[in-house]
Amino acid sequence: MAELKTPTGIDARKDAQADAQLDRMVAGEKKKKRRRLALVALLLVAALLWFVVRPMIAAKAGIDSGYRNFAAERRDISVEISGSGALLPADSYNIIGLVQGDILAADFEEGDYVEKDTLLYQIDSSDAERSIEQAEIALRNADLSYAGIVDNLDGLEPQATVSGRVAKLHVDSGDEVNAGALLAEIRDSDTMKLTVPFHQMQVSSIGVGAMATVTISDTGEQLIGTVTKVSGMAEAGVGGTLVCNVEISVPNPGGITGGMSATASVNGVACAAAGSFANSTSSMVYAGAAGTIGKIYVGEGQRVEKNQALMALDSDAAERQLESAGLSRRASELSLENARDMLENYAIKAPISGTIVEKNYKAGDTLDSTSAMGPMAVIYDMSYLTLTLNIDELYIQDIRVGQKVLLEADAAEGQVFTGVVDRIGINGNVLSGVTTYPVRVIVENYGSLLPGMNVTADIVVEEAKDILTVPVSAVQRGNTVLVADEAAEGDPEKGIPAGYRQVEVEVGRADDEYIEILSGVQEGEMVAVNTNTTSLFETMINASPMGGAVQGQ
Repeated sequence: MAELKTPTGIDARKDAQADAQLDRMVAGEKKKKRRRLALVALLLVAALLWFVVRPMIAAKAGIDSGYRNFAAERRDISVEISGSGALLPADSYNIIGLVQGDILAADFEEGDYVEKDTLLYQIDSSDAERSIEQAEIALRNADLSYAGIVDNLDGLEPQATVSGRVAKLHVDSGDEVNAGALLAEIRDSDTMKLTVPFHQMQVSSIGVGAMATVTISDTGEQLIGTVTKVSGMAEAGVGGTLVCNVEISVPNPGGITGGMSATASVNGVACAAAGSFANSTSSMVYAGAAGTIGKIYVGEGQRVEKNQALMALDSDAAERQLESAGLSRRASELSLENARDMLENYAIKAPISGTIVEKNYKAGDTLDSTSAMGPMAVIYDMSYLTLTLNIDELYIQDIRVGQKVLLEADAAEGQVFTGVVDRIGINGNVLSGVTTYPVRVIVENYGSLLPGMNVTADIVVEEAKDILTVPVSAVQRGNTVLVADEAAEGDPEKGIPAGYRQVEVEVGRADDEYIEILSGVQEGEMVAVNTNTTSLFETMINASPMGGAVQGQ
């Protein structure tokens, strides 16, 4: 007969089952904890192998040590200095209206190419033409008035009869002179004339305008002159030979005087004997009337022009009258010059050859006082583009005119343009303690580039051919490299892995990728570059259930 279970027995059985289940849960958690501890221990062992044991066996075991080998090879490199800036046209000009009036013609459009001095705008100039006519009449009246006064004062202002220098003044202020008295002597000593004899048989090879080499006898100084006359008449020279005189014009450096002796050669033919210098022109000035020397306008040695007044006989009233007439005449001349200059402003021409990039006024428009607020038109000379780079003072000594410049622009992706250094400025610009110097680059073959585009530029300061190089990243502090060597044990304390030895090198030129090796490494040897990859320890930590972000329950 089945045993009947009391409620108390049932509760006891339930409690036993709960205790058993709790024991199983606790045992399971202990197992999980032991598995986690074992995993942590395994990771620690792996880290130990990665940081300590692995560098010593990497070369033999073939495990990646975090370095990549590159062969020391010969290649071409270029040393470059970089900069950036905006492109500008070769030249540009804003057309500004300087006068007011109606625009009668403007026969050009934006995009047109125009030559220098091409008529762009024709402004109504009727008012300016009337002003010129009035100024011409005023000048004519002033000329007549001045000429009349000069006629009345004839003889009271002795004038130079030739252009030259005042060699001597024979009077002083206050001297009483009679008509015909010698007042001054004028000589043209800026250019001297040398007459030398040449053998008659050789004169045929000498022509007017030929260059002559003149040697001063006393000093041996040589000057360059020009043949101005060749005599066709022969005469007996030294020793009875027949000679012809040749006249040579020689600029006077300041020390040649009349009578000095010199020889000459023309087209390799030497003169037969020495000749003498003489002034090109000489003139005496005499008094045209009797009177008292009131004022002398020039001094000895002073350059004067033909018809220039040298002095005046004393006459205060005549002097004031002549001066007043002269001032009135000059004022009329200036008024006419200004009127004619103003007329040129009504015909606006292209100041440079180039392309019209803006046209802001057209035929029928009126120029007024507001026109000065903006250009009538803008011209760009697009024969080439320019770029100004601001180069640091540390590198400016490496820049030379004519160096090649490589340019790139975001607006012309994938294209490389070539320019040259055209000018190096010496006016430095100091900003925040750093001095830069402007370097102008010319770009002739600019393709699709346009003024205003921003470009980056590399100035090629040096190009080296067939030199031994290694990657720049292979050279460590102290100019050392790691050279692959299977027999090398390395030095973990110094960061040298097994299979490599540290070598000191002498380096030279470099670009962004490679550096020249002058000594320490031979061609073909393998050098190490640290690839900076994520370590195995970091990889395992990130991949474990305990690593990474905590998941929500």
